[in-house]
Parts: sequence; structure tokens; C-alpha cells
Amino acid sequence: MTVKVLLVCTGNTCRSAMGEALLRREIERRNLQDRISVSSAGTAAVPGDLASEGARTVMAERDIDIAPHRARRLTPELIADSDIVLTMTNRQREAVLQMAPAAANKTFLLKDFAGAGQTDILDPFGQPVETYRACADELESIMPAVVERLLRRAENAAPEAQAAADPTNEGATKLRVAIGCDHAALDLKRHISGLLAELGVEVKDFGTHTPESMDYPDVARPLSEAVARGEFDRGILMCGTGIGMCITANKVRGIRAALCHDTFSARAAREHNDSNVLCLGARVIGPGLAADIVRVWLASEFSGGRHARRLAKISDIENGIC
Repeated sequence: MTVKVLLVCTGNTCRSAMGEALLRREIERRNLQDRISVSSAGTAAVPGDLASEGARTVMAERDIDIAPHRARRLTPELIADSDIVLTMTNRQREAVLQMAPAAANKTFLLKDFAGAGQTDILDPFGQPVETYRACADELESIMPAVVERLLRRAENAAPEAQAAADPTNEGATKLRVAIGCDHAALDLKRHISGLLAELGVEVKDFGTHTPESMDYPDVARPLSEAVARGEFDRGILMCGTGIGMCITANKVRGIRAALCHDTFSARAAREHNDSNVLCLGARVIGPGLAADIVRVWLASEFSGGRHARRLAKISDIENGIC
């Protein structure tokens, strides 16, 4: 199976044009053309524009000719046709998700995807050639790591495709999710409970069940303890802001609760932090966005690698190990 990669910037004349050429060269160096394909587009591109002069110059220095490149405007169809979408900036990632919310599981900040940090690749447009050169150097330096992760995605293509169709599918065993809220989030809990039922998740409701005022730790603690004991695979807690639930849950040994009010954070909470409890604020986000966040969080998996080392250090703190 070929993994189709789409690189996205703004005008598709500088960063994504150079990134496409550099990634394609790395793919060709490894003779992986039958496993990975790459293209590019821009969120505000003028279709047919040439690559900028600075981009053409610094690519020519690398014996790469991008004179034939023509800019393309990003469309929902291009996103849908891609297996992985890599953006140069967080703002561009948000633009992709506004255009195609269902693409949350396959849309990444380029440097984050490469394990090079969660920072933007800055736009060299209109800057001296030295700025283009620095941008190209940055792009070139991360392409080997990008290819390595793309290969891992290709190897796991079948399981990931299954997960995309059913984010709760974990083989023959249903995902077990504990859910709870305080009085401020009762309506949101009902909405999320309905979503989980549609997904075929095995759910236990820890309350509250009435609109009468109550104290959020009375739900957060027993739910978190049950997740920590392994009785449930994940937990979802909701209150007015999500903050109180998150603070309480993280007092329980073995819990990694994450407060998420966007899909990017939800994915990172799973991939980077192996979050086992999701916290939501009913007075902060609406039910539609909350449902998108839950879907992304359930479908995302822990990346391991350097993140495992960091979680081990957190466990050392939790266990009082110096």
C-alpha cells in the first residue's frame, strides 16, 4: 500500500514546494517510490503560480529543479485523497481541520511529525535568499525522520485504516470507558454518552445523574481510581471548565488526565502523554466540538519512543524516586 502525503503551506510557492521536492528526493534515495508518494498545496495558493525565485535558487543549489512546480489551492478533496497531511504551521493545521474536521487523525504539524518539536517552519516569502536557504536546510534536516515515520505508518496501514473506520475497535474486545460529570456538565455527558453508544463502546456512568449542585471530586476520584486499577481502558470527566476534574484526577497514582478543548491537544495527549483520562469543560466548548475531541482522543494511540522516556520520569516523580 502506498502512503499518500500532502504537504501544506500558505501559497504553495515556498515551503511546501521545497518540502515536496526534498521529501521526494529522500524517498527516491531509499527507493521507496512504491510505498510513499508526495504532493503539496497551499491554503491561500493562487493556482498555477510558479515556485518563488528564492525557492528555485536554493533548490538548484541542491541539484533539484522545481521550475515545473505549479501551485495548487488546498481543497477538501485533496485532504480526503491523502493518507497523511503535514502542515508547516499550527495555523495551517487548524485551517485544514476547519475545512475537513474528520482529518484530525491524519493531519500533523510537520516538525512534530518528525519528532523535531512543536514549532512552525517560518515563511521565507519576500525575504533574502539566505532566509530561503535556512528554511530549506531546516526542511532537509527533518526529511529522514519524516520518511521513517511514514514507513511505520505504511507498515501499520491495515490496522490504522480499521481504527479510522471504528476508533474504538481494539480487536475482538470492546473499549471500556468510564464517564462522569458534575451538575454543570450533565447535558454534555448525555451527549457524549450517546456518541459512545453509537461507537459501540462499553460505558459505565459514574454520575452525577441530577442537576443538583454537587462536588466534582466525588465523581472524579472513584472514576480515576477505577481507571488506574485497570477496570476501564479510558475515562472521560466533565465539569464547567474541566479544570477541577483534571486536577482531581491527576491526584490519583497512575492517572494522566488531560484537559483538551481542541482536537490537536486531544491527539497529542494520547500520542505524547499516553493520557488515560480526558477532561472537558461544558461551559468552554459546545457538544459538537466535544464529540470531535472524544473521537480523536479515542482513535489516537501512544507513540512511545522519546515520549516513553518522559513518562518514565513522571512516574519517578509520582513514586518519589530521586
